Amino acid sequence: MRRNAYRAGMSAAAMLGAAVIALGTALAGARDEDLFVRDADLHTVLFGSLDAGRSTFVSAGVKHTPVGPLDRDGIVIMESNGAGTNRERFRGDVNLPATRLTTQASALVGYQWTSGIYLAALAGPDVWHEQLSVANRLYRVSQPRGGVRAQFELWANPTPDTLVTGTVVGSSVRGSLWARGSAGYRLPGGAFVGPEATLYTTDTYRETRWGAHVTSWRLGLLTLRVSGGWMKADDGHRGSPYVGLSGWMRM
Repeated sequence: MRRNAYRAGMSAAAMLGAAVIALGTALAGARDEDLFVRDADLHTVLFGSLDAGRSTFVSAGVKHTPVGPLDRDGIVIMESNGAGTNRERFRGDVNLPATRLTTQASALVGYQWTSGIYLAALAGPDVWHEQLSVANRLYRVSQPRGGVRAQFELWANPTPDTLVTGTVVGSSVRGSLWARGSAGYRLPGGAFVGPEATLYTTDTYRETRWGAHVTSWRLGLLTLRVSGGWMKADDGHRGSPYVGLSGWMRM
């Protein structure tokens, strides 16, 4: 009888152990599933860019959809900061070479449409600081200058293998306008390659760029855009090459 009781106890212990292991495995699997990110969980994009040539500009920011995921129609909020330099001609009694350092910050609110194409329109306050150097003489930083900034974005795939993008950014501070358009064809790896054109103007400066880009190049969690070409500004220089690098990460 003792032997039968011992066997019964061992069987019960084995069944309890198997149940504990099964329950632990189920809970571990559930916890692992909670770690996976779905498209519906993505509400934020971190982004940054660097454009380098005779003029340079670096920027970083964040875009967030507070109501729904990134791939749905809805309200979008964007904050960005940037800094750059332009080589200009100071138009006084005598035209002199000048370098203008600008820092910029903005907070925009708008709406995005994602049905078939991506289209977004945003607007909000824009604040600039500037420092001017004329003929190697450095002037003090200006007081903050505020205005209104508007931004429009387009990303469309007319066919699965083609891409069309457009961005227009305007600010009432110094009457600035930045616009870029590009087209692309899908490479075997999934990225798009094609031509691009960029225009940037203020009340004292004008610049145009023509080049080529590679867009949607994946590097781990990052999606990259690399570009390069030739730029021409109204600073008296005949022109020079430029390169650009931007990246964004959805989270």
